[in-house]
Amino acid sequence: MPELPEVETVKNILKPLIVGKTIDKVEIYYDRLIQSDLNEFKEKIINQTFTDVTRFGKFLFLHLTNDLVIISHLRMEGKYRYTKEENPRIKATSALFFLKDGSYLSFDDTRKFGLMYLSDEANYKKVPMIEKLGIEANKIEEKDLPILYKKFNKKKPIKELLLDQSILCGIGNIYADEILYQCKINPFTKGNELSEDDIKNIAKYSVITLEKAIKLGGSTIHSFHPSEGVDGRFQEELLAYGRNGETCPNCGTRFHKEFLGGRGTTFCPNCQINHSLEKAIGITGPIGSGKTTALNYLKTKGYLTINCDELVHELYKEPVHKNKVSRILKSPFDIDNPALTAKAREIMIKNKDIKKAVEDYIYPILEKKILQILGKNEKVAIEAPTLFKAHLEYMFKKILVLEISEELQERNLKLRNDNVKSSKALNQDYNFVKSDKIKIIKCTGEFNDLYKQIDEAIKD
Repeated sequence: MPELPEVETVKNILKPLIVGKTIDKVEIYYDRLIQSDLNEFKEKIINQTFTDVTRFGKFLFLHLTNDLVIISHLRMEGKYRYTKEENPRIKATSALFFLKDGSYLSFDDTRKFGLMYLSDEANYKKVPMIEKLGIEANKIEEKDLPILYKKFNKKKPIKELLLDQSILCGIGNIYADEILYQCKINPFTKGNELSEDDIKNIAKYSVITLEKAIKLGGSTIHSFHPSEGVDGRFQEELLAYGRNGETCPNCGTRFHKEFLGGRGTTFCPNCQINHSLEKAIGITGPIGSGKTTALNYLKTKGYLTINCDELVHELYKEPVHKNKVSRILKSPFDIDNPALTAKAREIMIKNKDIKKAVEDYIYPILEKKILQILGKNEKVAIEAPTLFKAHLEYMFKKILVLEISEELQERNLKLRNDNVKSSKALNQDYNFVKSDKIKIIKCTGEFNDLYKQIDEAIKD
């Protein structure tokens, strides 16, 4: 559906084309387009001249002589087409205005959701569909903030509130995703959980984003174009919308797409944290650092413990994942076959691109599995060697990062009969990003010291 920038673009295209042109007759090919009295609409606009085209929110207003105003909403795919062709009607045409200079104004609407309503200058702003509209999202001023504080104070997700035209008008799905991404606010956050600073940022980035989109002619998405042969350019600037599966330019996390109120919603889970998911204790560190020992200790403290290596092992057993990894490796793969597993490790050590392709495939599947577990349990500890590489930070309230000397690491690997060289080679790109969630655990080889550090790290 065209949003405020796209409708502003239509207004700017349409105005110089039709202002000063007089209507000779009108033909309506889809009666439900006209929401006011149909016969009155067709009769009253004859011999009237277009004097102006204005906009409020997503609505267009076609002003005519005799103080008449046509209220117009493009809805999903409606568009105006000005033409001088002899046969102006096309299959999608819902209404055709015949102008006295021999030109035509056609309203084309493939899906037939558009609407028009005839009113007058004195009353068009009082028509219910217009009167209920909130503040224009590209014109929010400081004096409007107290109104927004009050209207956003609801137990509804902020994404739904941004789409509520009675609060802010002009924002649709595209720009809601863009605004929330720039504000670093998760779309599922309830309105009543927002701070005043959050709402100030929403106001700020609503104005910035919509004004930039207007300058670029809006976004040409799917089948919407502001006019025949005219495309907007803001879709080239989109940071979040439509980028499901792509990496966030800010942190490298893959964008998620979920449905909220029936609308596809794209966001970065690490930049736009859903704080209700920050409930697990994460354990990570280089191979052989004692992660499993730490996990087992937390099990004695009453935590449900999850080992991501074991979880991935189970995923690899499933035929669909086993076959996909085989295709990526271009070599037979079976996690329960030591020879094939060793071959897979060798391939990934030698070819970083293949290793990354395997990780890019399995990490999102692992992520969904973990989210399912977190959705059903409150006290969870997760051993995740690739926690940072898979960008899973958003799931954890605290992350225990184990640090170990190379000498002690090699000793641990030998004790568990691992190939030291290949194990270290496969994990040489291990790294972590510092944050307030991270607690460094120094591994000395002494269990009691390890447990003491963990107790200190997880206490509230």
